Amino acid sequence: LDVVRLGDFARRKPAQLSGGQQQRFALARSLVTYPSSLLLDEPLGALDLKLRQVMQFELKRIQREVGITFVYVTHDQDEALTMSDRIAVMDAGRVQQIGSPVEIYDRPANVFVAGFIGQANLWPCQVTATDGDTLAVAALGTALRSLPGDTRVEAGRDASLMVRPERVRVAVE
Repeated sequence: LDVVRLGDFARRKPAQLSGGQQQRFALARSLVTYPSSLLLDEPLGALDLKLRQVMQFELKRIQREVGITFVYVTHDQDEALTMSDRIAVMDAGRVQQIGSPVEIYDRPANVFVAGFIGQANLWPCQVTATDGDTLAVAALGTALRSLPGDTRVEAGRDASLMVRPERVRVAVE
């Protein structure tokens, strides 16, 4: 109970605990046998947003303190990016990509992952030329230059152009 910061509440009944305290108590029951890993299936789904955010930090702290691998299942992309050291993005029961949150966000393996994690604008385009570290693409009725990501695309091929809103820079020429 001390690990989950509930030592002072040991004599309380479940109904006398808040939602976050009940979640931490359930976690303490799971950790008492020191398993090598722990499956957490939507553990914060029933909590309000503010308590969810507090519990995310508590779960990360507890996981690091006890040194047990947490397999954390969530449909909340922000929660996955915040909580994880490694993420497996799945679609229809198939793994689409495994990697760190930064890898998944910055270099999605396919259009599904790009659209699933974070906000992304995705447009069909055609690669018109390749020049080492950049691609010339035709999209939205205009010619653009783009980074190729991890995939090498040949000129003349159809592709998808992904633009993350925070990466847009406007310049006057």
